[in-house]
Amino acid sequence: MPDDVSAGETYRRLQDHEARTQREHEALDTRITNLARDTVPLRLYQQTERDRDDDMKAVTDRVAKIEDRPAISLARWLGILTVAAAFLALAVQAYGTLKGAQ
Repeated sequence: MPDDVSAGETYRRLQDHEARTQREHEALDTRITNLARDTVPLRLYQQTERDRDDDMKAVTDRVAKIEDRPAISLARWLGILTVAAAFLALAVQAYGTLKGAQ
């Protein structure tokens, strides 16, 4: 029957299709690259790349500055300890009041 296809035939067709599409994509990439090279002046392209690099450097500098900062500052730790001490003092006072009421 003409519709019966072996596994090897299917695999060969798949390989042929992948090779053909790879060639077509490479040709399209080459055409797009050539068109861009002919359309965009080199100086403008280089300036755009420099601007992008400067932007990325600014972002990486900000990230580095954030990474250098401690996650919790000393003032925040002192605030946490103060709240904990106040809570503990309140709990001791409440315990004393309850014991005295009995």
